[in-house]
Amino acid sequence: MKNLKFMMIAIFAMAIFSVDAQSDPKPERPYTILERGQHMTKVSIIKNLRGKGNIVQIDANNLTGGTTRIVGSEVAGADYQVGHLEEMPGADITEVVAFIGSYNALREVSKSGRGETIQLTQAAFPLKLRITISNQVLEVLIKEEGNWKIAVGMTK
Repeated sequence: MKNLKFMMIAIFAMAIFSVDAQSDPKPERPYTILERGQHMTKVSIIKNLRGKGNIVQIDANNLTGGTTRIVGSEVAGADYQVGHLEEMPGADITEVVAFIGSYNALREVSKSGRGETIQLTQAAFPLKLRITISNQVLEVLIKEEGNWKIAVGMTK
């Protein structure tokens, strides 16, 4: 009887210690940033759960765009600089290419001194995009359909 109790306790202990606590696996992101330009300081990709349709909106803004700065050089022997005012250009989306998936139309939503916003309508997912913004390249892969917003902050 003593051996039976000991065996039962041993089996119970082995059963408890043999079960490992499994941590919840981290859910995979529904998008991947494949390439990002060096002057792109902030890239945010968000799915709008309330949005309708398969639309991808791209917002590109130059953090210093639309502002003026003094550009000039020193005059030899002088304690001052000669310069002129120059406006910093906003971010400019020059090209959007879909390598995987497609979109029906590209339309400009807004354009300002800081940058511009465009929308890709009737997108087919998965969608791999190569976006050229102010000579910098952003390449993303969006795996699930929906209403997406890509916001890019530039420093030049």
